[in-house]
Amino acid sequence: MENTGFDTKELLGTVEGKIRSIAETLGPEIEYRFMNWAQANVELDKIEKPTVIYVLPPSGTLTFKWNEVKDAPNTQIAFVCVTDFDFEGSKNDGIIEAMKRLAVRFVKALNESGLFEPIEGDVLYQVLYDHLDQNVTGVVLTLTLEETKGISICTDETRNQ
Repeated sequence: MENTGFDTKELLGTVEGKIRSIAETLGPEIEYRFMNWAQANVELDKIEKPTVIYVLPPSGTLTFKWNEVKDAPNTQIAFVCVTDFDFEGSKNDGIIEAMKRLAVRFVKALNESGLFEPIEGDVLYQVLYDHLDQNVTGVVLTLTLEETKGISICTDETRNQ
């Protein structure tokens, strides 16, 4: 794949940059990754603490207004922790509950950030175990994240710098 020279890692203006900034507020005991599921399958061999994974969004909506464009990707955000292969049910249930609580902390921080429309109401989650090669347990939230402020179409913000 060709390198476009456009790295979003340091850009708060991207959805990924916003998610990264929110994950970083959760504290040094939490890791953050941005990747697709195939990359996560490899990368999770290296994690040692609870990790937030923002999965590369497969789709979304661009909302055009007269002066800006807002992105609303359909996302999956996973909250995972390494577990033993032959786990005891009660131990694994404890990890699932801990990852649900990490997810709640993340959604609370997301809502307080003002970067996205608040998440309210029912949020679908899936329990993640035996889905990847690495033994991890956690939950995956499925969310549509709608930016509160998009990019201005009246300036050069739309150009790929």
